[in-house]
Amino acid sequence: MTLIAVVLGLLLERALWHALHLREAGWVGGYYRWLRRFVKGSSAGVQTVGCIAGLLLLVLPVVLAAISLDHWLPPLTWIMFAALVLVFSLGPRDLDEELEDYIAAETAGDTERAKAAAAVIIEHDAAQRHEARAESVEEAAFVQANNRVFGVLFWFVLLGPTGLGPVAAWLFRASDLLRRSAIADPVPLPAVAGCFERIHFGLAWLPARLVALSYALAGSFEEARREMGRGVNAVGRMMERNDLLLVLAGRGSLAKVEAADAKAAAPVQAALRLIRRSLLIWLTVIALLSLGAWVA
Repeated sequence: MTLIAVVLGLLLERALWHALHLREAGWVGGYYRWLRRFVKGSSAGVQTVGCIAGLLLLVLPVVLAAISLDHWLPPLTWIMFAALVLVFSLGPRDLDEELEDYIAAETAGDTERAKAAAAVIIEHDAAQRHEARAESVEEAAFVQANNRVFGVLFWFVLLGPTGLGPVAAWLFRASDLLRRSAIADPVPLPAVAGCFERIHFGLAWLPARLVALSYALAGSFEEARREMGRGVNAVGRMMERNDLLLVLAGRGSLAKVEAADAKAAAPVQAALRLIRRSLLIWLTVIALLSLGAWVA
């Protein structure tokens, strides 16, 4: 059922691309502000407990729905529910569309449009970088692919056989949304922001390493391995290691392609192709695992 739900969810996302604004999670920002008011002024320990409780409260409705549907209704109903949760857990915006918008603007020489498109993709993931715009977008794309797509799919498939795949997928998405809200907070609460960052880091740790391997398999494996070995231990903050690993693997996988193409949007075009090939690898592996489980 998990494979069917994954395929159905991805097809629904493609078919309903024009309605993707419906899954914009701006309301999570309001929820974060409510949570912030609730724990503001408390000790760091209480703020951390509030952070965990707030995340669990956000996931609770999906937990209750998943358990109810899995026990009381036919499998087809659960598949539809799981596919719908998957659609809303991916994103919230379509990374392919955003990257294509940036590429089109950069290719047309529309600097202002390219800057606006880059800002949407980069968000907070590459805000600390000072490279040329295309390289920053490229790096952000490698990281965003894990946060928006691969991490969601990983947890959905891992816990799919237990019936809690939709819960795990939404937990991953909710942790990322709350993390971003905490980062964007003009007057941040360090304990709350650090808590959400640590939770998302933990959830993204294993998917990030599988995605890095996918990038290497879909591109230049030796270059990717060399780049990861050279740079992954150099970063100072533990929380940045997922992102750095993905950037090193992605850029290493495309080293030869980027060296051969001097166009402004070339790094982003190559990154988009690499992400799509990596997704194809993931879907193939998921299909083979599902087939093996069905035969067994």
